[in-house]
Amino acid sequence: MERNACAERKFLNLGTYGVTPDVSLSEARQKHAAAFSQVRSGVDPLDQKKAAAEKKAGLAREAAREAEAAAAAATHLEKYTFDTLVNEGVPENFVPTTVEQLAGVWFVSYSKENHSERWQGSAVSCIKVHILPNIGQMEIAAVRHKHAVSLIQRIASTVPGSARNTMKFARQMFKYACRQEWAEIQPFIEITESVPKIAPKADERHLDDEEIVKAWDEISNSSSSHEVKRALKLILVTAQRPGEVTQMHRDQIKGRWWTIPSEVAGKNEREHRVYLTDTALELIGDGKGYIFPSGSGKRGHVSGNTLSQAINRGYLTDEVVKVVDNRKIKARKEPYFGMKPWSPHDLRRTARTNMARVGVSDEVGEEVVNHTKPGVVGVYNKYRYDNEKKDALLKWENLLLEILKAKPATAEDVAEVA
Repeated sequence: MERNACAERKFLNLGTYGVTPDVSLSEARQKHAAAFSQVRSGVDPLDQKKAAAEKKAGLAREAAREAEAAAAAATHLEKYTFDTLVNEGVPENFVPTTVEQLAGVWFVSYSKENHSERWQGSAVSCIKVHILPNIGQMEIAAVRHKHAVSLIQRIASTVPGSARNTMKFARQMFKYACRQEWAEIQPFIEITESVPKIAPKADERHLDDEEIVKAWDEISNSSSSHEVKRALKLILVTAQRPGEVTQMHRDQIKGRWWTIPSEVAGKNEREHRVYLTDTALELIGDGKGYIFPSGSGKRGHVSGNTLSQAINRGYLTDEVVKVVDNRKIKARKEPYFGMKPWSPHDLRRTARTNMARVGVSDEVGEEVVNHTKPGVVGVYNKYRYDNEKKDALLKWENLLLEILKAKPATAEDVAEVA
């Protein structure tokens, strides 16, 4: 006997009705009507309810995974800070996620390998003071040009020089991140156009002949130490950077040549040889160790700031009265020895300017002051012009002595401060 196939009977719970019902009769009728309509359309409401429950459970699992990932990320950020990465090293295959971690990886993996200790010190200071407090916790990929401009504008409003340094270091960090494919854009480009205040201003200050004589005499007569006096004069004689002169050490001098090591050299960190004329050797003297030693501080030698302060201070005491342009003034009331403001670096610029005056070519003059050659020439021309530099410095010495109206007795003037 043939039997009719019957569909399996299923039950759909519409809710609970009783003393404390969670669904009213009206709501139950509405749910029943909706479910019946689905059945008539060929849709099993039980399957839909099961799918909704699975979706809800999936969302809960996803939320749990996100919470777990957030907790792991927080632990990761807490564990791998700038300080820990610098002090403990970067783990193998470590991928930074925040700007702070990028700064740590860049410093350890790039800056320490390619920059001098002095340069590294400036980088660390800038990173800790300006970069970390402002964008350190941002994800690397989230930093945009607007964030970079905002950061530099904020710093430039009070310290434009620090803003330039911050831009320089941050730009190198993100350039490194782009090479490692941790970032897709370089946000620290074209900042100067947006923040004109940070554009370096060309300083054309150099001393004319009368000012050279006045500065030389005032340096000799000032209350500064012998080391400071000699260092200031040696900047003018050799045309080298104040920071290089103050760090001169006996080990760097062989005969008449002074070799400035790369870690001491200025912006380009390029080893540089300087010919020492008679006047330069007189100023250097025969001391051992640092040529311009300092009894204070950790460096062991006088600092560039000390030279600047010596110029600003100018005279012996507040009570000393000087005549400047027919005016009687007290010492510290008129800085820069009563002249138009000038700095130790202006002595270097004065020497470089006067080399052109005695026929030294720009090509040789730039080598004397250790400026790198621009463009393709700098890539292919590695000649260091020792003979030409010697000739240039001798010509400049002759002119300087003529300006100072010094004859062979010049050594006496030099010896005053030696």
